[in-house]
Amino acid sequence: MIKLSEIDLGSALLSTFILIGFIATAFVFIRLTIIGINYIKINYSKEEGEESEKKEIKSENKGF
Repeated sequence: MIKLSEIDLGSALLSTFILIGFIATAFVFIRLTIIGINYIKINYSKEEGEESEKKEIKSENKGF
């Protein structure tokens, strides 16, 4: 049986926390990427909506 003194508990904890930090960082980057993609989609759809409204207004003014 392994003696408790032979187990390097500090090193094991440090390695575990470093691994958890890398995983958390990956989740943060994935979440920021999703937020950025959604932000671009919303702004792009607003620009398309404004362009179509401007075109409709211009076509209405041409008749008068």
